[in-house]
Amino acid sequence: MKYGRIIQKPRVKFFEVANGVFAGISPYRGISWANAGFINKGGGLVYDTFFDLFHAREMREAFKEVSNGGSPAYVVNSHYNSDHAWGNKVFEDACIIMHKEASRERLTENIAWMDSVIRRGKNSPESTSGERFFAAEFEGFDLEGVEWVLPNIEIKDDINIRLGDMEVMIYNVAPAHSDSDLLLWMPKEKVLFAGDVVFNGCTAYSEEGTLNWVKVLDRIIDEIKPEIVVPGHGAICGLDFVKEQRDYLLNLISEFNKHYNDEIDTLSLTKQIDISRFLHWIQPERLYVTVDILLKSKRGLPPLPIWNEVPAKLEDMKAFLAGKYGDQIKPWDPMSVWQE
Repeated sequence: MKYGRIIQKPRVKFFEVANGVFAGISPYRGISWANAGFINKGGGLVYDTFFDLFHAREMREAFKEVSNGGSPAYVVNSHYNSDHAWGNKVFEDACIIMHKEASRERLTENIAWMDSVIRRGKNSPESTSGERFFAAEFEGFDLEGVEWVLPNIEIKDDINIRLGDMEVMIYNVAPAHSDSDLLLWMPKEKVLFAGDVVFNGCTAYSEEGTLNWVKVLDRIIDEIKPEIVVPGHGAICGLDFVKEQRDYLLNLISEFNKHYNDEIDTLSLTKQIDISRFLHWIQPERLYVTVDILLKSKRGLPPLPIWNEVPAKLEDMKAFLAGKYGDQIKPWDPMSVWQE
């Protein structure tokens, strides 16, 4: 893929994927290592703001470099998750746009708790297994100064924004990965910022969302037809990966229905699901989390995982997959997403 300007910062690399359109790509080390981006057209627009203020400030610096010191007029959050919205404070003078469900969903995430987990670290004897798991995943972040910034505009319908000579479409596609998913589409440039609707290692949060997610991916493939896709995590891609993700979800749904029964537990069910075509994905053991959510949804139970139980289950799944597939599982290189 050919890029225009490339701006290298310590934490984020910004690739110009179309004239004035920059994808901000983080090294993909696991949970919360998210992407974002900005458009230097008209008043300017930022799509997502990373997990902490340090990453967001690098994007603000990059925006200023290409806009002669300007500030973006708009921020659009792809959904509520912390790794896509907790840098908003850096851009709080902008008009912040979110899905109408984002403020409700964000109540499941606690800034003070996450900050304390990071500060105690992954080896703290005072932490639970779930907290040590997250501390390891969150290494490299600092939540100093982070606070939730209320949106100026909450939307439930598709909207258009004019940025100079560029038309930007914001599509409500929820529920999919979450109940607050918004796509950012530039029809003339054929560039789609997809948030976590597209990403390697995808996890759903409801049975309804998973089923609708496939329809959303079909819409991207058959109707929107982007040439460049900026995913919520991982490398810049095209429709080939969108199709692969759709196949992953279809396979998951098919295998889940094939092996489910009213007595089976999540771990046993996850081990019966064939993911041999997706062993190159980051942390393929993450499958356990989505299966757990689907199983609980099917049984009418609260779908969110019990995080103190998850680390041991993931380690069990990792060992199981290693025993079953051996060297077919390749080590993941976090820096591969920066390849030009």
